[in-house]
Amino acid sequence: MLKQSDAAEFIKAMMKEASDHESRGHWTVIPRLEKPPSVKTILAIWAFKRKRYPDGRINKWKARLCAHGGMQTYGENYWETYAPTVNWISIRFLLIIAQILDLNTEVIDFVLAFPQADLGVPVYMELPAGMDLEGRGENSSYYVLRLSKSLYGLKQGSHNWHNKLKKALLDRGFVESIRPMCFYIQRNDHFSLC
Repeated sequence: MLKQSDAAEFIKAMMKEASDHESRGHWTVIPRLEKPPSVKTILAIWAFKRKRYPDGRINKWKARLCAHGGMQTYGENYWETYAPTVNWISIRFLLIIAQILDLNTEVIDFVLAFPQADLGVPVYMELPAGMDLEGRGENSSYYVLRLSKSLYGLKQGSHNWHNKLKKALLDRGFVESIRPMCFYIQRNDHFSLC
């Protein structure tokens, strides 16, 4: 990314992503010595993308901070990973019913969806490349991030997000169907797919 002509735009996107995580309390910066000695840290990974309009023009530069879930250990910093996903048959069925009954349909996009879900176990992550800690007189390598929310890339991220979304829908009066999974119905004929 740093070798590209638009590297400055990606650096701005990195700063925005890190700022969004910090302002939402997705992690706590702690001295490396406060981390339990038996617990290993995982790496942080940056993913970059140029988001484009249909005509090819660049809409925005996106930097996503992910955790290296491949470094997690089952039974130590994750247990459950399963999260159901909606299938295309359910989506098509719901859209056909909406068309026949002349119902309005809406799509919701959650900003930083996975990090809205709490992390059930402590996960410690190295500082992402390019991240400097302001106000710390010492070297940044003396610090690690203690994650409090599910970052993208964590093994349990999908599971945690699904549980949070399911709880929110049930709290709002939706009822979960047995089949198909990820299909929620509300008494006033509202449908939701997760």
